This record gives sequence, structure tokens and C-alpha cells, in this order.
Amino acid sequence: MVGLISINYKIAPLEIREKFYFDNSEKIVFNNLLKKKVGVEGLMMISTCNRTEIYFEFENHVGEEKKFLHTIVKELVDFKGYKDSLSPYLNNLTGSYNVANHLFRLVSGLESMIIGEFQIVEQLKDAYYFSKKHKMLGPILGRMIQKSLETGKYIRTNTDIGRGAVSVSYAAVEQITKKYDLSESNFMCVGLGETSKLSIRHLHRKNIKNIKITNRTESKSTDFCKELGYESIKFRNFKNEIKNCDVVIFSTSSRNTLLSKSDLLEIMNGREKKLLLVDLSVPRNLSSDLYDMENVEVINVDNLKDAVNENYKKRKGEIIKAELYIEEFLVEFDDWTNARSLRPSILSLKKQVRELIVNETLNNIEDYYSEQKNGDDLNSHLSKVYDKFSNNLVKKIKKASNNGKDERAIEIINQIFLNEK
Repeated sequence: MVGLISINYKIAPLEIREKFYFDNSEKIVFNNLLKKKVGVEGLMMISTCNRTEIYFEFENHVGEEKKFLHTIVKELVDFKGYKDSLSPYLNNLTGSYNVANHLFRLVSGLESMIIGEFQIVEQLKDAYYFSKKHKMLGPILGRMIQKSLETGKYIRTNTDIGRGAVSVSYAAVEQITKKYDLSESNFMCVGLGETSKLSIRHLHRKNIKNIKITNRTESKSTDFCKELGYESIKFRNFKNEIKNCDVVIFSTSSRNTLLSKSDLLEIMNGREKKLLLVDLSVPRNLSSDLYDMENVEVINVDNLKDAVNENYKKRKGEIIKAELYIEEFLVEFDDWTNARSLRPSILSLKKQVRELIVNETLNNIEDYYSEQKNGDDLNSHLSKVYDKFSNNLVKKIKKASNNGKDERAIEIINQIFLNEK
């Protein structure tokens, strides 16, 4: 049996989500704690800006799902030192089918803030390989994650769920890509709001190395640059830095214009190469009189809106197709988990057969021949083995069917044992 505790953007605001963010070192500590105090047999954690999700396996606690969930939530709250009620911000699931359905939808982009976004795939892979490396996974959870990645890949290949920009930040990067050789261009990002961070991360995934970042709060840009390996510059110097840039992205909460026509005239004086300015701010960071300047191109939110809306409509139209594919993969996974639940009984049956038939008959045949016993003695011994095995099986059949009173159990038993053609 597997379960899920999810604190995600749909039900939990940012100030709650950030309290339950886990870095990798915390994941190891929390896993060890749950193994020791709760008895978790497998664990994987995804922790991003949009969600913290704890996937766990607890085969030895079947029938105690609610109690088990409550215990893990209590340990989570204590671990993070959270004093208030977490219940309003939690989504809990138990059962392999239910948890797999959520995970398959998640990796396919159906549970993301932006439908079809691909970042969640890399986040899931990172979480999976981390858990695998540190021997945190159980067999069912490991199989579920592998199947989810197979599902996500198939859906992204066979639908248009992930095609076309549906965020302003990504649409801006797509527009820049059409106009510039990214590997040869110099970038600067002014401001570190959520949109700006997303834009920088989109560029980072395209292996762009030449990016400078500035922000009024210098510590924010310094920390962010350390994470991605970029250069942080002081905010008061950003206008001088534009002289060496090909593309400048503005995304701040400033209510005042950050770049005027006179500023830009000075910057462009003696400059031959074109400058692309991208203004993702509302209200705009760039003066409206910059749009007709020679050798300068300005892209703003309104320029990107039509492309975003059109692509979003296309993606929404692919949801039903993706859900149908998910159902097919869920059936395959459900068949595997159901078959696996029979494994203990099958192994037990094989063990009994080996002990009774192999150990008590085949291993003793040589003794009968060496002691020159007749065939009647061997037949008598085999009859005793048969009686012992069949009597034990009959007792179990009676117990499983409530001595023949459980009609459903009888139907299943008859399917197994009646020799019907």
C-alpha cells in the first residue's frame, strides 16, 4: 500500500508552502525519522515552489491507513516546528490506484499551475534518483515512479499538451530565441520577481552562460546567482551595463519608469548592434516613447498575450486525450500491484509443496530402494503426504469461505480448483 501527503499551490498559499520546503539533507533526516518512529518502508519527496509532496509505502500497515496518515502528518508538523492546524492545506491519498493516478497526472503536466509544463518531469526525476541513491524507495513506490515517467513521456510524445508557450516568461524566451543566437548573446535581467526568475530559469535550461542579474535587494540577486552560476551586479549600475548587452529583461514591481528615452539615447550613442528590451512588468518599467527608437526593439506583456492565450487553448483541448492515455497506464500498473498482492500466498503455496512433496517423497526414494522396501510401503507413504497436504488445504478453504457461507469466496475458490474446460 502507498500513500501521499500533498501541500500544493491549489490549496496552500506560498507562506504555508515555503514553511514545508525540504532540501536534500532534510529529506534524509525525515526519512530516517519516519522509518524509526512510524515504520515507513519507502519514501520519496518532491519539494518545489509549487508543492511539497511526500509519497510513502507502508505494506505492513494495511487497514490502518487513516491512523498511519495522521501519524506522518504529526511527525511532519513537529519536524518543521509548525504550531497551527495544517489540515486546511493538505491533500491526502491512500491506495496504489489513487496515488498513481495523481502521480501520472502530475508528471503529464495536468496538475501544474501551467498545463503541460515540463519542469515537473525533471523535478520528479531528481527526487526519484535521490531516493534511489539513498535506498529510500520501496518496491511498489519505485515501480509507480518508473511507470509515471513512462506515462508522461508517452503523453508528451502523443499529444500537444506541452507545446507552445503558455506563460509570459516562457513566451518571452521563445520570442528572444527567434531573434538571437542565445549562446552568443549577452543578457541582463533587472528584477527578481517570480516572472523574472522563471525567465532566467528558462534561459538557464537552454544553457545560456552570459547572464547578469540585478535587484534592488542585493542579497536576493547574489543568492540567486550563486544557485545558477551567474553574475550579480549592483542595481545602481544596471544602466551602464546595458551598453554591453544584447537583451535586457525587465520584471520588477516598480511603479516608476526605470529606463527613459534620454537614458537609452546615451546608451545607444555610438552603438551599432541592435538592442532588445523585454518588459514583463505591470505597470511597465520602460517608457512608452522607446518603441520607435532606431536599432531598439521592445517587447511587452501585451505583445506576448495573444500567443500565450492561443497556446493555452490548444493545451486545454489536449487534456481529455491525456486523461484517456493515463487510464490505460493506470490499468497496467493496477494489474501489476494486484498480481503482486498474491505473491506471498503463491510463495507460501510453493514452499508447502516443496516441503511436503519434495522433501518427504523425492528425497526419500533412495532410502526405499536401498532398504529394499516394496512398492506398497512407498505408496502408503505417498498417501500420507497426500492426506496431510489436502487436509491442510481443506481447512484453509473452509476458513476463507466461512465454512461455506461466503458465496463470493466460494465462487473464487471454485474458479481456482474446479477442473472446468
